[in-house]
Amino acid sequence: MKTLLLLAAGFAMLAACNQHQTTPVPITPGFSLDSVKAAIDANNRAFTESIEKRDSLLFISGYTTDGCVIPDGGMPRMCGKEGLAQFFSYAMNMSVASIKLTTTEVTGGEELVSEEGNYDVIAKDGSSLDKGRFLVTWKKESGTWKKYRDIWNTDVPPAAPATK
Repeated sequence: MKTLLLLAAGFAMLAACNQHQTTPVPITPGFSLDSVKAAIDANNRAFTESIEKRDSLLFISGYTTDGCVIPDGGMPRMCGKEGLAQFFSYAMNMSVASIKLTTTEVTGGEELVSEEGNYDVIAKDGSSLDKGRFLVTWKKESGTWKKYRDIWNTDVPPAAPATK
């Protein structure tokens, strides 16, 4: 009889263990590279629109307040609203009509994200002024992903030196 009581008590304890209640764990929104990619796509569309509409304020708004462009071709690094406005003015004086950006890779985490891709700068007559590769570091500012560092390299070979 004692054995029977011990077995019954054991089964009761096992049954009690299997009937534990779970407390729902709240799901907190975390970092999502897919949502960052969507934000980058939207920013890149606005970037192209800023060129096509010649809208320097839209152009600058896509960068963090301490954002920098680091152009190819011996130009200086240009940072902040003043530097970005200077670069935008320079681009508009080169007869840039549009730019096509093609993202090839996005990697990173909650602090910074890196976007790699290709670009094609289009002139007013539809010809290509420049083609190459770019690398942009993105940073969240006031809840929005913006360009923090923007650097590019042309694929156009340099002109041959003049012969004497």
